[in-house]
Amino acid sequence: METKKTILIADTSEEFRAVLADAFQAEEDLEVVAQTGDGQQAIQLVQEHTPDVLIMDLVLERMDGFDVLDAVKDLSLI
Repeated sequence: METKKTILIADTSEEFRAVLADAFQAEEDLEVVAQTGDGQQAIQLVQEHTPDVLIMDLVLERMDGFDVLDAVKDLSLI
C-alpha cells in the first residue's frame, strides 16, 4: 500500500485554502494535514507534521513566506 503524500497549505485567503484542500482531498494519494494563514503558525505546523509538500503564499500574517522558508530550511527537516 502506497503512503499518502502530506500537504500543508499556508495562505491568507481562507476561501482559497478551502478550495485547495478540497481539490487535494479528492485524490486518494494526497492528504492535507494542516492549513493556516499565519507565517509563524506555518513554521510550527511544519515542525509538527513534517509535510511532504508546503504550498504557501508569500504574503502571510505576522511573517512573510520568505521568512517562513528561511526558518523551515534552518529546521533541517529537508
